Amino acid sequence: MKNLLLFFLFFAATSIIAQNPGTYQPTCIDTTLMNFNANPCYGNPYEPVCGCDNVTYRNSCMADAAGIVYNSYTQGPCEFMDFDFYPNPVATAGQLKVKVICKGISDINVWIFDMYFRQMYYQVSRQYADIELYPDVRGFGNGMFFMVVEAGGTVKVKRLLVNQIND
Repeated sequence: MKNLLLFFLFFAATSIIAQNPGTYQPTCIDTTLMNFNANPCYGNPYEPVCGCDNVTYRNSCMADAAGIVYNSYTQGPCEFMDFDFYPNPVATAGQLKVKVICKGISDINVWIFDMYFRQMYYQVSRQYADIELYPDVRGFGNGMFFMVVEAGGTVKVKRLLVNQIND
């Protein structure tokens, strides 16, 4: 009877753990290191790192602020490609800086679509590992746009806000 009770308790405990898979946290994350109250990484450049939790962080400072233990991330994105751009939102000048980083050589396609999925911008760069582009969005009008980047079969989409002041 005692063995049966122990078996039942063991079975119940493992069932509860199996039903809550989201509670797993990699040992390389230290919650005491997390720093989300302030923005300690403001102004740091886009130099992506892949954390041990398989999340791409904008740079090592952002990984540190997320509690990733020092040296438990690798340089470069987790997937084949990642990109970032600034400023967001874009104001009167209308000049963006887009940086795309790949783990290998690939054609890199960059599109900007408006809310109605009309193509506003397209650039293909042949056989690059990383690029910087400077699309001019003057004349797009105000609103939300979508930047789509494809390289090596990886596709990523990010929102772009354009808020141009009429002079």
